[in-house]
Amino acid sequence: MKERLRFQQRCALAFALFVVLAAALSASELIDDRAITFHSSQEVAARRRTLIDFLWGAQGFPSAKLPSAVTKNITTPVSGLNNLARVDEIHIAMDKAERGLAYHFVAKRSNQRLVVVHQGHGCTFDDSAASAGKNYGMQRAINELLSAGFSILAVYMPHEIPGDCLGTNHHNNMLAGATTFGSPIKFFLEPVAVCLNYLQSKSRADRFPNYREFDMVGFSGGGWTTTVYAAIDPRITMSFPVAGSLPLYLRTGDSVGDAEQTFANFYKIAGYPDLYVMGAYGPGRKQVQILNRRDSCCFGEKQHDSVQFGIAWQEALHGYESQVQNALEHLGSGLFRVDIDEDSTGHMISHHAIVDVILAELSAKH
Repeated sequence: MKERLRFQQRCALAFALFVVLAAALSASELIDDRAITFHSSQEVAARRRTLIDFLWGAQGFPSAKLPSAVTKNITTPVSGLNNLARVDEIHIAMDKAERGLAYHFVAKRSNQRLVVVHQGHGCTFDDSAASAGKNYGMQRAINELLSAGFSILAVYMPHEIPGDCLGTNHHNNMLAGATTFGSPIKFFLEPVAVCLNYLQSKSRADRFPNYREFDMVGFSGGGWTTTVYAAIDPRITMSFPVAGSLPLYLRTGDSVGDAEQTFANFYKIAGYPDLYVMGAYGPGRKQVQILNRRDSCCFGEKQHDSVQFGIAWQEALHGYESQVQNALEHLGSGLFRVDIDEDSTGHMISHHAIVDVILAELSAKH
């Protein structure tokens, strides 16, 4: 019995060392993206085209593509919402039989603005239905935005959909596969594009608000999606990635992230600081990145190695914040800032982030 216990302990130690070494290897292989490589608006536009070519290949950005199916006026999948007129369910068919799902929550008293709310690695937007330890604050975010008059497009990550909740491993497998055109990273982004096309194609005659602005909020993996999507589609005016990314040169351990966060061929075209510039650049555009100091998952102070990087977590954040904002000032348009959430107690969108940052910024614009 003692011999078996010692064997199990040795196995556990070996596995722990493997995890540490794998994380160190992953971190060492990350590209160095500390430099911002834009000097003109023409370069920003050209880089956006290069990213789109990488993502969709010869097909190009899906600017005319519409959903495969829409079911109007379904029972709300998120309970306890105020100022809700109806919910429509939107299905998106993609290359290689991949599929997307989104819900359109129409505000009863509408300010004619829509916020895309993008989920991370969770298969429900309803906090009350979330599994233990995964109350991410998505229901609260949707309710606060609806109550303020914003309609919502709630979008899932691929394979984080009810009935198809396969998670991170399947994301990694998906990125290892081939596509007919472009890169598998498009599967994370295309549902948003298709849904915005659909909403823009509708009118008041279809009982749709005539949306005059699209903004975007994303949490965790959805924060990553928000960062990348705002960079490639200027239809997004204000974007709020929450607990979603760091520049690759500041990543280690749990902050290295999933395969889509570190896909080298993509980030060789535009590293994260470049993506932050692209997501904020343009008339009236702004990106506020929210990172939780006490994040229990990733990108927080606990996951930062001050010895390795030679700089404290907060100073590192404000370092690239200044770098991105300086680039935008040189380009002559757009705003970027990092908000450190001191209220959040873990990996979530806190009440402070929703009300004091996101809603405050959205409301101040108009």
